[in-house]
Amino acid sequence: MFWYVNSNQGIDTRDGRSLDTAFRRILHAIHVAGPEDTIIIVPGVYDQDLAKRIGEARSGGVSVTVAGSETPT
Repeated sequence: MFWYVNSNQGIDTRDGRSLDTAFRRILHAIHVAGPEDTIIIVPGVYDQDLAKRIGEARSGGVSVTVAGSETPT
C-alpha cells in the first residue's frame, strides 16, 4: 500500500492514500504504514527530524521515496 505525505497541503485526518488526500506529517504516515508499504513524500518543508523518521520507517520494513523519483528507497 502507498501512503502520501505533503507538508504544504496534507491533513492528517485524511486517508493518506493519494496525493489529493495526503497526510501532513511523516510521523503520522509511519504510524499507519505496515511492512512492505511505501511512504511517498512530496518535496516540502517538514518540521520533524526527517532523517530520523525515515530511519524509523525503514527499520519497520517500510520503503520511503520522494514523489517524482523512479525507485522507492
